[in-house]
Parts: sequence; C-alpha cells; structure tokens
Amino acid sequence: MYRLASAKFANLSGVGAAAAPGRWNRLGQKAIYTSAEKSLTLLERLAHEPKDEIPSNLALMKIRVSGKWEGNRDVPFLDPRTGGCFWFYRTLAEAKNALNRGTHFTPHDSFAVAVPSVIVPVWNVVLYPQGIGFWDHVSLESVEPFEFDPRLFPENASAKVRE
Repeated sequence: MYRLASAKFANLSGVGAAAAPGRWNRLGQKAIYTSAEKSLTLLERLAHEPKDEIPSNLALMKIRVSGKWEGNRDVPFLDPRTGGCFWFYRTLAEAKNALNRGTHFTPHDSFAVAVPSVIVPVWNVVLYPQGIGFWDHVSLESVEPFEFDPRLFPENASAKVRE
C-alpha cells in the first residue's frame, strides 16, 4: 500500500483522519487512507486537495500488509490466529451500505477495508490502527521525501511543454 502525506504525519498513527474524518471514517476514529498503487496516491491527492494547499514537505510511505488469510462468505479475509479482518468491497455502493449500517467500520470489527477508487479502477485501502490485528499485520516499510513534478502546476512551472 502507498500513502502520500505531509512528512510530519508519515506514520501509522491515523490521528490526522481522526481529527478530520473522510469518507470511510468518523470523527475520532483513527484511519490511514492508502492506495494499492503508488500513482493512485498522487491522483487522489490532486483530486481531493486544492493545488495551492498541497504541502511542499511531502513523504511517500510504503506500507506492508502481511499475514496468512482465510476467507469465508461473511469475512473475505480473516487471520484465524489474530482474528484480524480485512474487508474487501467490490463496489462503492456495497461499501457505503456497510458504512451506513455501521457494521464494518469500527475499530473493533476490522483493521482494513478495500474500496474501489472513484478516479480510476484501482483499490484504495483504509487502515484502522485500533482494529484487531492491525499491529500484527501492518508495518511501515519505507518513508521517502516526495515532490510533485512542477509541470502538474502550470502557474508554477518554469519549463514549457514541447509539442
């Protein structure tokens, strides 16, 4: 999994989302919004944040989710050793329905939820640090400084695009 964050928040605490909740967590619920592919983290940032508010001190996090998983019809991925659950929703409607019912989005029900991105057909994964099994299965592999290519911000670009 990948996450693009301000360098000071490049960790697995989830406190930023707890203070400013997003689509897949409630106020006070710790969460870490990630993507299955590196490029999707960049697109999500550009789509959801005004370009003039994107911080300059970004870090690209690589996050590992490990474990030996078993599936059944009620819990798609379950670690029988820890009881940790990783829910996987095939459609946004299915995920929204579960969120509205409050069934799988509490820290005690799961440590990860995969939902399809609205932007491109790739998976976003929301990690819940308070979820059962989180610290057994989730680890931070690397944190590297990141800068957007200035051509993505035409008003700040010094080079002209060649035809």
